[in-house]
Amino acid sequence: MSVPPPTARLAFREMTPHDLDHMAALLSDPDVMRHYPHPKSREEASAWIAWSRRLYREHGFGLWLLTLRDTGEFVGDCGLTPQQVDGSTEIEVGYHVRTAFQGRGLATEAASACRDFARDVLK
Repeated sequence: MSVPPPTARLAFREMTPHDLDHMAALLSDPDVMRHYPHPKSREEASAWIAWSRRLYREHGFGLWLLTLRDTGEFVGDCGLTPQQVDGSTEIEVGYHVRTAFQGRGLATEAASACRDFARDVLK
């Protein structure tokens, strides 16, 4: 499976089970998860990774792990997910960015790259 190309500051890659510590910390942060019913447990973060990996296999896309290009530091996740809207499946561009990295335009940069990837590569 391909991933969006790197942006000026970010790199994308598939999530793996080895990312559980990072994803559990991200998805358990109340600020990051403020628009969800509740922050996620470690077990729910593991299921999140499994769901993303299933999306890669079934659809050729999903949520990808985000890192800073210059340091490799974990930033969050961003990608494409199917969502049910009024009885139709629509593709959403979604993201979660660590609190320490919010307010820098990284979510916009990542989401724009995913939108462009969906349009230009996945059609």
